Amino acid sequence: MKTNPSPDIHPEVKTDRRFNPVWIVPIVALLLGVWLVKRSIDEKGELIVVRFENAADLAVGKTEVKCSNVSIGKVESIILNDELDVDVGLRIKPAHLHLVRNGSMFWVVRARVQGSSISGLGTLISGAYIELDPGPKKKNAATRRSFVGLETPPLTPPSVPGLRLVLESTKPGSVDVGSGIYYRDTVIGRIESREFQPKEKVVRFGAFIEDRYTELLTDQTLFWKTSGIKLDVGTEGFNLELPSLNSLVSGRVSVDQPEDGLDGTPLTNGSTLTLYDSEEQAEVSRFKSGTGFLLLVDQSLRGLKKGAPVEFRGLKIGRVAEISYSLIKDPTIERMPVLIQLDARLLEKHFPAGPIREGTEGFTEAVSRKLRASLRSSSLITGQMFVDLDYFPNLPDVAQEKQGGYTVLPVVESGIGRLEDKLATLLDKINALGLETLVENLSATSAQTTATLASIDHAVADDNGVVRQAKATLEETRTTLAALNTILASEQSKAIPADLRETLAKLNATLAPLSNDGAIYGDLRRTMDELRATVRSIDRLTTELADKPNSLIFGKDPNTRKIPKARR
Repeated sequence: MKTNPSPDIHPEVKTDRRFNPVWIVPIVALLLGVWLVKRSIDEKGELIVVRFENAADLAVGKTEVKCSNVSIGKVESIILNDELDVDVGLRIKPAHLHLVRNGSMFWVVRARVQGSSISGLGTLISGAYIELDPGPKKKNAATRRSFVGLETPPLTPPSVPGLRLVLESTKPGSVDVGSGIYYRDTVIGRIESREFQPKEKVVRFGAFIEDRYTELLTDQTLFWKTSGIKLDVGTEGFNLELPSLNSLVSGRVSVDQPEDGLDGTPLTNGSTLTLYDSEEQAEVSRFKSGTGFLLLVDQSLRGLKKGAPVEFRGLKIGRVAEISYSLIKDPTIERMPVLIQLDARLLEKHFPAGPIREGTEGFTEAVSRKLRASLRSSSLITGQMFVDLDYFPNLPDVAQEKQGGYTVLPVVESGIGRLEDKLATLLDKINALGLETLVENLSATSAQTTATLASIDHAVADDNGVVRQAKATLEETRTTLAALNTILASEQSKAIPADLRETLAKLNATLAPLSNDGAIYGDLRRTMDELRATVRSIDRLTTELADKPNSLIFGKDPNTRKIPKARR
């Protein structure tokens, strides 16, 4: 049966929505998950393996990796390999992976005491960490993911600009890692490493010079060590050097540029130089051997040593090279041979073109003009001597001679040796006066006079023979006076006053330098004053150390007033 739809029923049609709010939650969760994954990847970074000898003070997940004191990663793993070394895995943040490249260096920063260098004290509280030095930045530098760490950290990272040198020394003394390098009392660098070479038997120091001071150094630069209290006894007397406290504790390397070495070649990284024991030794190393001459000395050479200076009117121009009879071939020569060498560099510095700078031929001409050598004392206390060259126009000419292939330079006696010879000659003249004979004659005359007086006394005591004894006494007195007149009238007795006057005049002239106004007395007085000042300085130093031993470290308290001690 067919039914008809009701005209009152109509379907309701609605349009569906494009976005349902229910989907907001899963979408937000998805985005959050993606962000967390990306953050995890970013923070995880890349794994770098560094090999160390041990894993002291390192901890997984705690020990940080730093560069310029900024954290760039952490230690992720510590593995002991088959060679008993430790492979430490470092997780470096992706933002800092560009710092890891060829030339990068890793080391563990911890509290260290090495020589005079103390570092890493801050790690006693914060803990040890691994330091990264990126090394020099180069274009298209290859990347690396495996390194060998340094067991000893460098005092100056390789990325710091500057000059790195090698200094060699046979006697390093107290110079060690951390010792300062001083240019005219200004710190320009430091010693970074010390290593002994068994084959060469030398100690090699790695030295770092700050970049702003590199222009001061050339291949003519001299390095020498300064360490400890130094007392030298040389041709100039006593020389006491008291270094600073820092130099006394850690040693010190001094450096200077000679005045005539300013045009030298600039130094480059890796240049090897000699570290001398003293400034004097460094200066001697620059000796430029020139002409050599032989001195034949007819006096004692006590106080003259190899290396003693040779001077011309106060200017140093050479040194004593050798003192030995092997310099001559003639064994009949009784004079002592002394070989002197002139420094061509000093001759060029002090003298214009002339005979003294023209080698052997020039000196031959200078000898004809009365150039002579003499030995002089530089210190009455130490007895040190040096060779002095000067012109003596009043001396006679001498013939030129050669011995052992060397030109002989004439020598004149002077100084203490000459004074001793004058005194010896004076004593010989006094001995030649015949004073003993004169004294014997005077003694005999005195005895005869005494006997005469005794006879007179006896005659006076005897009344019966007074006249007779008086006549005899008068005869004996006449005889005695005649003998005395004979003695006084002799030529030998008359020569005594004149000889004594001449002898006393020569003795006065000889001892004049030792008088209050003499040069020797003045030198001796100044030397004693300097010696007293030195002794007082040492006494004050020892007294201060006895009262306060820690004053070497903390210094003297300026507010402390010393209480004078009572006399014992």
